[in-house]
Amino acid sequence: MSENNNGYLQKAISLPKWLIGLVDISLVNLGLYLSFMFTGSELQGYQVGPLLLLLPSISVFTVLLFNNLGLYSHQRSDFMVVFRALLTGVIGLALFSILFAFMTRAFLFQRLVFVAATMIQLILLLGWRILYWRLEYWIQGQKRLLLIGSGEDADLALEKIRKMPRGLFKVIKTVDPQNLDTLADSLNQVDAVMIAGNLDLELKSWIIRLSFSRTREVFIIPELYEIILTRASMTQLHDTPVIECREMRLSFVQLFFKRLMDLSIALLMTIPALIVLVPLIIAVKITSPGPVIFAQERVGMHNRPFILYKLRSMIAEAEDQSGPVFATEEDDRVTAVGRFLRKTRLDELPQLFNVLRGDLSIVGPRPERPFFVKQFSEQMPDYELRHLVKPGITGLAQVAGYYATNTHDKLRYDLYYVTDYSFFLDLRILLLTIPTLLNSEAAKGVSKN
Repeated sequence: MSENNNGYLQKAISLPKWLIGLVDISLVNLGLYLSFMFTGSELQGYQVGPLLLLLPSISVFTVLLFNNLGLYSHQRSDFMVVFRALLTGVIGLALFSILFAFMTRAFLFQRLVFVAATMIQLILLLGWRILYWRLEYWIQGQKRLLLIGSGEDADLALEKIRKMPRGLFKVIKTVDPQNLDTLADSLNQVDAVMIAGNLDLELKSWIIRLSFSRTREVFIIPELYEIILTRASMTQLHDTPVIECREMRLSFVQLFFKRLMDLSIALLMTIPALIVLVPLIIAVKITSPGPVIFAQERVGMHNRPFILYKLRSMIAEAEDQSGPVFATEEDDRVTAVGRFLRKTRLDELPQLFNVLRGDLSIVGPRPERPFFVKQFSEQMPDYELRHLVKPGITGLAQVAGYYATNTHDKLRYDLYYVTDYSFFLDLRILLLTIPTLLNSEAAKGVSKN
């Protein structure tokens, strides 16, 4: 096997998504069937018809749900990400099955059957995913990576690669964009190339062409304008092809349905939120002096300021001495109850009132304080574009990143959300928020280093 073809073959023999989905469907249906055996429930003849009606429906729902939970995208992260997504998925399947039973009024199954099915499906799917995880890693192996970048851009990229838990990439060499004379020789030593930093467009195009000619994978950390171009479409002026960049605003119809979804979810969650809030308010009050509800000015859609409400998780007047700063990993200003609130995101429950009032959406870029908005806008002029949509309680940057993710990366996610907004993207982010809530690492503050 020639060195030049190695990267191509690694990619070519990856398992296809349809095969992964087919195994998932088979195991979900098998788990439902086995639940009758494990619970001692005998499948009666009059139950066979409703069961056969459920199996095709749950099969379709499995693929749609798992796809939106990111289970069919190439995994380059910790297996716990997969586990949390699977856990969310099987619980979603159980709720779907129960709802299906209620709507059809045809099921006479014991409730224990649904509980057992959820546990069996989780065990079967976890076993399959671990096998697939191992198989994929065995097929792909550790990819030798050439990093093209310099200064802070290269340092940030290296830091992210080192944090990848499975060792999927090994950085063989880092090359400064100003010194690419030996790029052709360097490509013979690696399987993939990562471009990090602000490179000249012609130079970036040359690197991609040369990498593709050697069948090397290319990873690009996008510049902000490149994300904006994802909303563009090809058209023509007379006989000249041009790229038409569409306006980054939501249409009236999109705004209407987004607001309808916000009100529906907020009203649906109001009663459960109040039940949870009562003991939390008491805990905050008796463990730390100061107001229970923390009110703070944030910047909303079209740069309009509003007051955001949260359960107080820090000591009262925490920023009197320091001024506006982000919370750190071991921030001594955070109270004991506050650490629990931050880990579980329960401190954000009062923001449902902001949603009802119209300040916030359920999904959107997280709103920032005026002090930081001014600072970030000076550093990154494109930062203002995130205010073209209403901010949200959860967002793409929150489900794809962490609290401590750097501002540039968060802005990349926010701009992608603005440029590629759809009702279904909101639904996907809502689904991904559930496994994110199970990940306490995602709520950790920024490092002091």
